Amino acid sequence: MITIFNSECAYSGYDLKKFNEMRNNLEKNHIKYKYKVRNRMAQWSGRGTLRGRMGSLGASSEFMYEYEILVHKKDYGKVKSVL
Repeated sequence: MITIFNSECAYSGYDLKKFNEMRNNLEKNHIKYKYKVRNRMAQWSGRGTLRGRMGSLGASSEFMYEYEILVHKKDYGKVKSVL
């Protein structure tokens, strides 16, 4: 089981294509992983979301979502050789 105490970040970024390629490589090599997708425009700050207060006009859609892949610490060395 992967938890916050025994995990390492294998990938963190905004590129969906690279995120999916890394997930496919991990699955091919039977490495367990956990992933998170964060919507940067839906973050709460003060009196509402960032998008609700400032709008999304002019905001680049490629930086709207941040992707993160977490693996177990014992598999981190294997992950670096695979990726």
